[in-house]
Amino acid sequence: MSTEPILKVRDLVKHFPISRGIVFKRQIGTVKAVDGVDFDLAPGETLGLVGESGCGKSTTARTILRLEKATSGVAEYKGRNIFTMKGKDVRLLRREIQVIFQDPYASLNPRMTVGDIIGEGWKIHPDVVPKAKRRARIQELLELVGLNPDHSNRYPHQFSGGQRQRIGIARALALDPSVIVADEPVSALDVSVQAQVVNLLDDLQKELGLSYLFIAHDLSVVRHICDRVAVMYLGKIVEIGTASHVYDHTGHPYTRALLSAVPVPDPAMRHRGERILLEGDVPSPADPPSGCRFRTRCWKAEDQCAAEEPELVDRGAAHPVACHFPEVPAVF
Repeated sequence: MSTEPILKVRDLVKHFPISRGIVFKRQIGTVKAVDGVDFDLAPGETLGLVGESGCGKSTTARTILRLEKATSGVAEYKGRNIFTMKGKDVRLLRREIQVIFQDPYASLNPRMTVGDIIGEGWKIHPDVVPKAKRRARIQELLELVGLNPDHSNRYPHQFSGGQRQRIGIARALALDPSVIVADEPVSALDVSVQAQVVNLLDDLQKELGLSYLFIAHDLSVVRHICDRVAVMYLGKIVEIGTASHVYDHTGHPYTRALLSAVPVPDPAMRHRGERILLEGDVPSPADPPSGCRFRTRCWKAEDQCAAEEPELVDRGAAHPVACHFPEVPAVF
């Protein structure tokens, strides 16, 4: 695995204005959906971005993909700033970074055959696969994701949810990307099917050398597939590190609370982890708390947490934690 990141994000900010009025609109506030996010993605690595709904995971991904315009910050792909690219460079970027969407029922056009869906990207990038070889390539991709290659003339409604997500994966692979953004790709699927899709993604990564930005809220899935994990809360990353260190040496109280909610299938092991019930609601990103954003729900909060925002500091083992009173010792 190369030490040079294929994707580098620094101080990424995405704010949405809150307006009032019908004819004469005026801005009365700002939703701070993403508020200073930093992370790297190495070639061949899977980085999990986890947190509660509304914490800014998907907005982070959409901003990197330029589906949303960044308020500020830098996102570099192979050393080039994504946000300053224009014209041909943007088209080439979209070929290099593909996306797998959350809902396999909504992300596929019901009026198109599976073959047309998979090959649609070749209309914009005709040099990827010659016309004479496209039908054979579609069948290869279907077989690669575990579907019958002879079903390319069928329509999405003729497939199950798990099969539809496999079609979405095949579409993402059609342009030979280096990076795939997987936006909660298994959350809409049955548990048994989730395991199959996660194993497929793992196998494809090993075979094709892909890098994944894997967005999820299910920490058990993330632990299975991700090399590193970044935990988000209210627009900020509060902890990031290797999956084993984040799970076994949890640093941030919020991460500990998330992990305590993961179901434990073995009844004999359930007594080892205390269930943590967070009090209160998630604060509004339009009016986040001062200092530490988690302090209003944190059982360890003190006056310092309200007065001073904790920085994301590496406390050992390349495991930065943004907390004044981390759960683990300074050196692991």
